[in-house]
Amino acid sequence: MATTVIAVVSQPGLGTAEPLFNVTVTSNGTTTETAFTNALDFVDQTTTSAGIAGLNPNYTTTSTATVLGDFRGVDYSLVYPDSGSTLRFSIPDLDISQTFSEQTRELSEDALDDYLVSNQDGILTRIGELLVQTTATDPVAGNPTSLQANMISSDFGLGSGFGGSGSVKVNDDNTVEESAGGIPGLAARLGRFSVDGADGTVIELPISYVKPLADPRWAVVLEMPLTYVDIGGSQSYSASLGGGLRIPVLDNWSLTPSLRVGGVGSDDFGAFAYMYSGSLTSSFRFNALGLDFNLGNMLSYISTTGSPGSGEKSPDYDLQNTVARNGLSASGRTTWRLFDQPTTWEASIVNTQIFGDDVYIDNYTDFAISLGTERSQNGLTWDAARLGITYSIGNHGYKKVNVNFGYQF
Repeated sequence: MATTVIAVVSQPGLGTAEPLFNVTVTSNGTTTETAFTNALDFVDQTTTSAGIAGLNPNYTTTSTATVLGDFRGVDYSLVYPDSGSTLRFSIPDLDISQTFSEQTRELSEDALDDYLVSNQDGILTRIGELLVQTTATDPVAGNPTSLQANMISSDFGLGSGFGGSGSVKVNDDNTVEESAGGIPGLAARLGRFSVDGADGTVIELPISYVKPLADPRWAVVLEMPLTYVDIGGSQSYSASLGGGLRIPVLDNWSLTPSLRVGGVGSDDFGAFAYMYSGSLTSSFRFNALGLDFNLGNMLSYISTTGSPGSGEKSPDYDLQNTVARNGLSASGRTTWRLFDQPTTWEASIVNTQIFGDDVYIDNYTDFAISLGTERSQNGLTWDAARLGITYSIGNHGYKKVNVNFGYQF
C-alpha cells in the first residue's frame, strides 16, 4: 500500500469567502439584502411571494416589488410592476425577458417555475454555459478546481507519472524495474485557493491501483479521485473513475490510452452533471546534461452527458471540449540524505489548454519544484518523502501558489 498525505497552502492570508448567492428586495420603500449558501433554497425563496415576504417584511401579495438576484455571478430580476398578478422575469446577460400574467400572483409564480423546470428556451442550458464561460467557481467546468479540470489532470498523471502519479521505478538507462504484483495507492490532499476574489478549500482522496503484466513495461492502471470543494460556504462533491493501459513503444517511451467517467453533485451550488473523457498520453524519458527528463504529452476529449438533476431548477450543461496538456520535468540526485535514503530534486512545467466550448479559464500553466527521497525502490516497497512548491498562472489573472508535502510508505 502506498499512502500519500499532501498539505497544500495557497495565497497565505486568505479570509472567509463571501457567499455565492445574493439577493436585494425592494418593496414599499424598504430595501433588504440577503446572502445564501444553497442554490435551491435561494431560487425557491426569491421566486415565490411567500419566500420574498420572508426576505422583506414590507412585501405583500399586492405590493409592487423588485427582486435582484445574483446566482453565482449571473444576475436576474423579478419585477411586480403593480398590485396585480403580472410578474416580469429577466436575465440581461442572456437577453431573456418573460412576462407571466395569470389569474393570481401565485399562479404567475407557478408559471415561472414551470418555465424554469421544463428548460423552455433552453434557459437552464444557457445558464450552465454562461456560468462556465464567465465565472471561476462552477463545480462542473471553467476553472482548475472543477470536475472537468480534475479529470484532465488525473488522466495526465495516470499516463505520464507527473505529480507523483504512477509506480514505475526507472533505472539509470531508462528501463523499467517493477514487480508483477499489484500496487494499490491512497493519497489525501488538502488545498486552499483563491481566484477572482473567491476563496475556497479543496480536499481530495485519490485511490489508485497499478497491475504490471508479464512484461512490467506493460501495466493496467486504475484511478478514482474523490473531491470535496467548499467556496463561500457552498459545498460540492465529485468523483471520477479512470482506467488505462500502459503500452511500451520503446524502453523509455510509453503510450497510455485511457477512458474516464465522472460526476459532480451539489444542492449548494445547484449543479449536477456527468462527464466522460477519452485520452492518449505519452511519456518519453531521456538523459541529458547529467539529468533525467520526462516529456509528457496528452490529447483528450471530454464531454458532459446528461444531468442527474434533470427536472430541477438547476443549470443544465452541454459541453464538449478537446484538451492538450503538455509538460517537461527534470530531476537529479543530491548529496543530502533523508531517513538514510538518497534524495532527488525535481522541477517541472505543465501547460493545459482547453478548446471547443468556451470555459472561463482555458489556459493555465503549473511550475513545480520538489525535493525528497526516490519515489520507489523496487516497485513494491514504498518509502519516500517529498516537499515542493507549485506556482500556477492562467488567463483572466488566475494565480495560485501551493506548498506541498508528501510522505509515501
